[in-house]
Amino acid sequence: MSSTAFLSIRDVERLLADPSPAARADTAVKVSQAYGGRSLTAAERELALAIITALSRDAELRVREALAEHIKDNPALPRPIALRLVRDVAAVAAPVLQHSPVFSDADLIELLQSVSPRHQVAIAGRRQVSAAVAAVLVDRGAEPAVAALLSNRGAAVSPAMMGRALDRFSDSRAVGEALARHPNLPPKFAARLIAQISEAMRETLIARYQIPPAMAGEMMLQLRERALLGLLGEGAAPPRLADLVADLQRRGQLGPTMILRALAGGDLAFFEQALAQLCRIPLRNAQMLIHDPGRRGLAAIYQRCGLPGEYLPMAEAIVEMARGFKLGVSAADRAFFVEAVTQRVLTDFAMLWDAQDRRWFERRRSRAQAAQRIAA
Repeated sequence: MSSTAFLSIRDVERLLADPSPAARADTAVKVSQAYGGRSLTAAERELALAIITALSRDAELRVREALAEHIKDNPALPRPIALRLVRDVAAVAAPVLQHSPVFSDADLIELLQSVSPRHQVAIAGRRQVSAAVAAVLVDRGAEPAVAALLSNRGAAVSPAMMGRALDRFSDSRAVGEALARHPNLPPKFAARLIAQISEAMRETLIARYQIPPAMAGEMMLQLRERALLGLLGEGAAPPRLADLVADLQRRGQLGPTMILRALAGGDLAFFEQALAQLCRIPLRNAQMLIHDPGRRGLAAIYQRCGLPGEYLPMAEAIVEMARGFKLGVSAADRAFFVEAVTQRVLTDFAMLWDAQDRRWFERRRSRAQAAQRIAA
């Protein structure tokens, strides 16, 4: 940028003749665009800084807004002026808070303690948000700021932070939707979100259609379990799957129908983790019992976990089928196993399931077939 972009004699004459807010706002734009440019002389840079300092104190909001908007990402902006701007009203502060590179994490954390929710939203929307700043936002930020943080892919948000956000704002739609869209959402938090949605739907059904609470509760339980298993899918990493199963049990949501529905849908890993959790034994020990060639181990752990006896033949058939598959090798292999299991369930064990479950198995089989075609 050449020095001709800085204030000309005509600009000065106009400002003297018309010291209106509009003229001062135009001046703010010109000086902001020029400040920090290499072509400015030392005297011009000193004059520009004096003008910026004065404009940052201007009584007219539109002048301060113009200044903030056009100097928001200037790395040469002096820190004292930047701090004055971000302690202004949100319309002035937000652009600088979101874009200025002059702030340290300590600055941002200190600001978070005393600014408004709109200011916090701006900090949450920065291109990069460190783990330290994200932690303070999650623990002390207002609901809109936490939702903005969780929607920001440049924010260092850990699974532990996601859990704290869900604890603080368990009824927040904005926070729930942001979490649901997060690419690294752990399955156990997905389960909590699904549970919250189904509970809200249950209350709506009871109030609007006068459905008996017990019936509505059973409907939502089935919906929640099918939704969770569909969201989780087969092939989840063992640590994440173990974490999910443990969390489900802590919340009293690891019921027999969910475990057996997962198995009937071809998710053998979930079945193994669930039985290990229920029996409080290491996963490896549970797998040895489940896959005992003589079937006595499966029958023993199955009964110890209190699963309904009429489903045991189905479990035995699916575990037997697993011996012929290379599970965990590839997505295509898992899809082939899911297709084979759901076909077997629909053919030989359909009487164990209601119409909605059978439709769910059919959809799962169709998705497995599509996955195989994509892999091929």
